Amino acid sequence: MKKEMKKLFVYTMGMFLLSLVTSCGDDKEDTGYTGVNKIYLSAENPVIEEAEATPLTVNVDLTTACEQDVTLNFEVLDDEAGILKLVNNPVTIQAGQKKATFQVVSNQKNLLAVDTYFQIGISTIPVENMALNAVLSVRVKPDPQIPELSEEQLALIEGYKTKYNIDLTDWLGIVSCHTVVNSPADGYLTPFVQAFTKEYDGKTIITLSEEATAEMPVLKMVDNPMGLTEYLYWVFRAETVEDSEYWTESPASQTLMEQINWNKNTNESFSASLNGIKLKDITSSTATVDYIGEGTDSYGDPIKAVPFSYTFSAWTRQQELMKTDPTAQEIYEQGGRAEPDYYLCNTGIDEDGWEDPENFEESTGSIDFTAKKMTFKFLIDHMNAGGYTHVTVTYEKK
Repeated sequence: MKKEMKKLFVYTMGMFLLSLVTSCGDDKEDTGYTGVNKIYLSAENPVIEEAEATPLTVNVDLTTACEQDVTLNFEVLDDEAGILKLVNNPVTIQAGQKKATFQVVSNQKNLLAVDTYFQIGISTIPVENMALNAVLSVRVKPDPQIPELSEEQLALIEGYKTKYNIDLTDWLGIVSCHTVVNSPADGYLTPFVQAFTKEYDGKTIITLSEEATAEMPVLKMVDNPMGLTEYLYWVFRAETVEDSEYWTESPASQTLMEQINWNKNTNESFSASLNGIKLKDITSSTATVDYIGEGTDSYGDPIKAVPFSYTFSAWTRQQELMKTDPTAQEIYEQGGRAEPDYYLCNTGIDEDGWEDPENFEESTGSIDFTAKKMTFKFLIDHMNAGGYTHVTVTYEKK
């Protein structure tokens, strides 16, 4: 069975114990904590548009309150070009409190060409017995480049107006979406042990695909497909450089990280796209959407899946190195891979590959031209998942 095979394929998860740790100041008698007071950084949706000055609020949380005021000075790591700035920083957390906030804002220099991740860290630790739990990754999106339609594509769109009485221009360009991700329990890595739900409000850039014909409109999501880029990258990092228990302890992975200078603190670019979104059974008011395509599992065997395509800077470096360095090819074959496809969406969704009927459902997609809504429901998974993750996406043209 799928789940039993996965158990053989990955390390057995140990017991997960969350230690409550202690603070700055001498408050051990009140709390009973004896360890390090951790500083946690979080943001609801850590994405910034480079061309906009909309601030991203970062939450700062301590494990336990301090007896005296403590001032924390945060910084953007490896941002030599000054893409971002921090507002309301340094942050002072008052005695007896555990929470504060600051903001990350774009300097609107418009220097980026691709999505780039920056890390928010701390410059100095002000007192003993205190430590940053982890840096916060923030994705900065460049000013969106909407593909220009060719004369042939414009002619196809006019043909659809005549043939089907639909106007596809409503669904081209920047389209807002709401994405809900429901992940199952029983994953094999700490972030996936418990079930969880994540929601994203985002935007997707959609164009007419080069696969479109006079008979069949085909769309392509060229940026943030299904509103999932942020989630997919989070899962990918959790499977690789953020996994301090297994992946980063593997000799092949350790060699790979040295070869291409890749770790959880390096600034990388990651983007995704989705082609082949076919409109079928078209009327003037509705259409079904077929977007399931060809993928591969972790062993390279063909499967049916949502065929996302990825561009990732560290994977590009590994591919270039493998062209000239035989050792790099050996590391790849041993499982040291920066290849997103290897970790993401690697179980077929046309049938119940996990053999768990209660967690399986058929994928659907539809457009309501009258209500101006496009909706999708589908399944994805990843290498160390405990089963299928359910994704619901709603696009609305207002």
